[in-house]
Amino acid sequence: MRGLRPAWSSAFTPEALRRLDPILPLDDVDREWAWGGSTGKGVKVAVVDSGVDAGHPTIGEVNGYVAISEGPGGLVYDTEPHGDVFGHGNACAGIIRALAPECEIYSVRVLGPNLSGRGSVFAAGLRWAVENGMNVCNLSLSTSKKDFFGVLHELADRAYFGNVMLVASANNMPGASYPATYASVFSVAALDFKNPYLFYYNPDPPVEFGA
Repeated sequence: MRGLRPAWSSAFTPEALRRLDPILPLDDVDREWAWGGSTGKGVKVAVVDSGVDAGHPTIGEVNGYVAISEGPGGLVYDTEPHGDVFGHGNACAGIIRALAPECEIYSVRVLGPNLSGRGSVFAAGLRWAVENGMNVCNLSLSTSKKDFFGVLHELADRAYFGNVMLVASANNMPGASYPATYASVFSVAALDFKNPYLFYYNPDPPVEFGA
């Protein structure tokens, strides 16, 4: 319905947002303290999505590719360069490049032209990222199917213990979605403001950040 916010964004509305009293020296921990001078150099970021197009002007170099699909004999892993079949992967990669201009971007394509895909392919893409030395995985997708709760939870735990950061979008609809609801995953809810540098933190689970 028009006018309704994404379901998990309610924790970040002005009337619900919790305010924390400053605790010295934590009030000195700000964006500049955390990110000042950081360019992302040496950080491998997997964009698990609809693909990333290296020819896009806001992205530039793509350091590696894998497109995963289901074939007659099982999963197929194509490591040839590919583009974005929908545009969503490019949007995510462009934001990442703007914040970390010197990071290495890897395109892990698990979604098709209609921005949908199979849970088994999604899990395979996440597994590939964890096993191939990624430092950060951007997952702007999720599933609400409980059949994949276990396998995605196992992969999220493997990522956590392997020092791989998973950043996942929370479902825009009410109800749990995976892997965003896992404790080992940084989950982000969509907010209806356009400032890309404004982030809210929610101390109550399951969704930690609004952006």
